Amino acid sequence: MVPYAEDDQEVFDVYGQPPGQQGQPPYGQPPQGPPPPVPPPMGAPVPPQPRKTPKVVLAVIGLAAVVFMGVVGVAIFQNVNGRVSGPLEADHCVDKSFAMDSGSRIPASERVDCDDPKAKAKVLKVTAKRTTAAFGMRSEPDCPEGTDGVTNVTITEGSTAHYEACVRNLEGPHPGDPGAGGALLSVGDCVSDGSFGFGKEKPCTGDDWYGKVIARVESEAACPAQTLETMKLRSFGGNVARPVLCLGPGGGVLANGDCITDPSFAVGGPKKAECDRPTAVAQVVGRVKSTAECPSEATHTMTAEGAFRPVMCLKKLRPTLSEKLRSLGG
Repeated sequence: MVPYAEDDQEVFDVYGQPPGQQGQPPYGQPPQGPPPPVPPPMGAPVPPQPRKTPKVVLAVIGLAAVVFMGVVGVAIFQNVNGRVSGPLEADHCVDKSFAMDSGSRIPASERVDCDDPKAKAKVLKVTAKRTTAAFGMRSEPDCPEGTDGVTNVTITEGSTAHYEACVRNLEGPHPGDPGAGGALLSVGDCVSDGSFGFGKEKPCTGDDWYGKVIARVESEAACPAQTLETMKLRSFGGNVARPVLCLGPGGGVLANGDCITDPSFAVGGPKKAECDRPTAVAQVVGRVKSTAECPSEATHTMTAEGAFRPVMCLKKLRPTLSEKLRSLGG
């Protein structure tokens, strides 16, 4: 039992030592362990104590080293021989660009990092992934507006597997811009007369285009109200996405207020004429589905079976050659 201290007496534990001094040798025995440090002489500076690096700091440094090595490892993995591995996606880059005269061919390309000097175009949409080389003619892929071309992108060197992708040049010119005259047909582009074949894209800055595309849809029923004529795209390699081109006024497409030349012996339908010229024989006052829809000012009609708006309502300006010949009699 430990007694209580009275007045200035100290409390001793069972070892006979004052509290706070446990571990000291009993009286009369030399101290155990290393000698205590000798205090410096009075006025001398106290030597600095060595600092230990906290374990938390060491752990953070180690983690940073692991992360850094991981990033370097990924970079090395993705850029071996200048190629970038992994699935192709939108906003990735390729080493192929397209010019105005690239036509409808689908060239091969390689995926590269967008910061690589070899990067020429950016992927807008991946339309297909194929495991074997494709030969022959193919249908036009369904690309978004602004597409400058379509390319087969290889990922692994020596492999026939590739991605079919719609791309846009990183720098101009851009064949896919509306009216530019290149790449794939889309809204704002102009086409040639399809009377003797398929409509071909033409630059809208020229004077040899027939109609301007105001919509590209799946069927004629989906064309907007201002559509006057339609063209349908065809392909020898399969179905075409959104094959119907809806054409609005402009070019060779006749609209209200336009005048026509003598249609008596015209090939491919009536042609435009300056209304104040002697060659103009009638003025268009309506393009409708049936003759009953023609306005009262119409004096004649022309019908084209199977056309989007088959009836052309006309107001006569001058007699045609046929009328002149009939007036001769005999």
